[in-house]
Amino acid sequence: MTNAQYQQEFECAFDVPALGAIYAQEYQAARDGRRIANVPYDPLLQVSTHWDIGIGDSTAIWFAQRQGSEIRVIDYYEANSQGLDHYVAMLKSKPYVYAEDWLPHDAQARQLTSGKSTVEILRTLGRNAKITPKLTLEEGINAARMIWPRCWFDEVKTARGLECLQNYRRELNEKLGEFRSNPVHDWASHGADAFRYLAVAVDKTGARPELKRIDYSTRGIV
Repeated sequence: MTNAQYQQEFECAFDVPALGAIYAQEYQAARDGRRIANVPYDPLLQVSTHWDIGIGDSTAIWFAQRQGSEIRVIDYYEANSQGLDHYVAMLKSKPYVYAEDWLPHDAQARQLTSGKSTVEILRTLGRNAKITPKLTLEEGINAARMIWPRCWFDEVKTARGLECLQNYRRELNEKLGEFRSNPVHDWASHGADAFRYLAVAVDKTGARPELKRIDYSTRGIV
């Protein structure tokens, strides 16, 4: 029996990661470092949002602010079977000044009903929607692990998201005594996937597009 199993079974301690939890060490380090605390919104900093969009499933959104190398994860929202107008209204209802809404790579696909992509629809609704750079699943998990030490989480407003991160896990293959390579796809996946996208895009928040260098050698300038 692992320590996490013992804590849950005998100590009734449910604030411990699930068996096979992918971010178990990172979560515990954040707890020990008191980086899960009261993290208020700073009106001087813009907020980026990072989405995992469910099709007939849950959509999860993390809200983050950057101050230097520090990432302040100030809020989390999750809902099921809602249209994009619902999420836009929710974003507007909060007192935040927004930078970008970072969407998963598949948000570029056009919908059969409207002929438009999710990113296009959000832009028509007045949002500054962008596409998160595409990484493999494992690359995204590694990127998330890298940013955990920089993250401060609001304990109240991100409670549901933290619960997802605690329970995002690999399934144990009991016959082989080892964990399967792919994470379990369940209720915790949506918040965890959105956090992967946060890890990939958060440092691009507010970044200006790279300017093309002018090659003066072809313009007759000596």
